[in-house]
Amino acid sequence: MASTSSSRKRIKRMAIKRRDPDIDGWISDPKAQENFNSSFRNHKIINHKHVELSFFCTHGFAFPELLSFQHLESFVQLTGVIYLDLVRVFYANLTYEEDLLTSRVKGVNIVSTPDIWTFIASFRIVGIPAHRGFPGANRLDIYQGCLRDPTAKRDYNIFRAGGMKKDERVLAFLTAWILIPRNSNHAQLTTNDVFLIHTFKSNIRVDWSEIVSNTMQKVIKLPNYPLSYAVFVCKVLEHYKVDFSGEASYTPNHTSLIGANALHHMGMSFRGTTWCFKDEPDTDLVDTAEPSSTATRTHYE
Repeated sequence: MASTSSSRKRIKRMAIKRRDPDIDGWISDPKAQENFNSSFRNHKIINHKHVELSFFCTHGFAFPELLSFQHLESFVQLTGVIYLDLVRVFYANLTYEEDLLTSRVKGVNIVSTPDIWTFIASFRIVGIPAHRGFPGANRLDIYQGCLRDPTAKRDYNIFRAGGMKKDERVLAFLTAWILIPRNSNHAQLTTNDVFLIHTFKSNIRVDWSEIVSNTMQKVIKLPNYPLSYAVFVCKVLEHYKVDFSGEASYTPNHTSLIGANALHHMGMSFRGTTWCFKDEPDTDLVDTAEPSSTATRTHYE
């Protein structure tokens, strides 16, 4: 049995082994090739994550309805084959002109038209660019409204996710891993995270194509910014009929799924019929994304 197991492992490693790169097949322009070799050949790609919303719906969470209002069900559950080299080529050739992201991969011109956002991500090209904030919005009040105990002493210069209510905590996790992925501390919220969670709770319609596009543009503006949305990019390439034959690829496994393990990592446990934080008393298991009562509502709410 041990010998068979070792053989299977060797076969698996051989199946995903990178072939010798054929940069002439990816990029034809010599200057673009030089840019790829110097800046993108080994560029960090953010690990893909996705969720199965049905799991959270059957375990007492309210946030899936908030994602549904934003037309994000397809995007957060997106999974599929990833072609790492071609993702890097896409970003190496990425430009932003006339409100459109454009690139070129293996001789095929790629354009992020509204049809692309709708067909692949099921986005609706309506709403506001909420990641830029709101006039008059107080991010501290918004953050306090997400906390289980807004009166507890804490450093409000750092928006830590540990003290948040359970639905808000998962929304923060999904934002940092899927919606605006980053290669940094996922237990700490950015200002963008705070504003986006507010839009979820307030049912403010958001233009997610603009937000995802803005995140992808950071690669152009910030040379060391990690490459995001690998599965989405590959599905765009597939839509434009880019030739995948001979390209090294892999399919994300169970570790890419955000589920029970992630909830345990957040400090939750399953008790009775619902998930709750381990430090919560058994007599108080109610925790939804409904607005708080007038007595506990923050000034901004």
